[in-house]
Amino acid sequence: MKVTHKITDAEREVMEILWNASEAVQTRTLLDLMKEKGKNWKRQTLNTILFRLEEKGVVSRKRAYVQAALSSEELLQVQTQEMLDEQYGGKVGNFFAALAGKAKLTAEDMGRVEALLEELKNK
Repeated sequence: MKVTHKITDAEREVMEILWNASEAVQTRTLLDLMKEKGKNWKRQTLNTILFRLEEKGVVSRKRAYVQAALSSEELLQVQTQEMLDEQYGGKVGNFFAALAGKAKLTAEDMGRVEALLEELKNK
């Protein structure tokens, strides 16, 4: 089975805490922080979420501590590449063709796209 980096809303809430932490967070502390956010989860619920995130390579766990293995930017890049591969055959040109069919880009948007394309060209 192919691993996907799509994450659920609950997984994202956990990741937000981990991304904002300066170091690994104890599982017990993470459970308390989720409770403060209105999530009255049992330890097993959190462990299940952490297990799924670990399978996706998004977190790493060591003993009773957990930390983000990918930054939010890295996760977004991986998710974007997966979407590009899945929906557009991995071809940026196919994506832009689909985008051009319906999208109305402002001059600012076009400038940003042109700058990104130039950056890609120079890599």
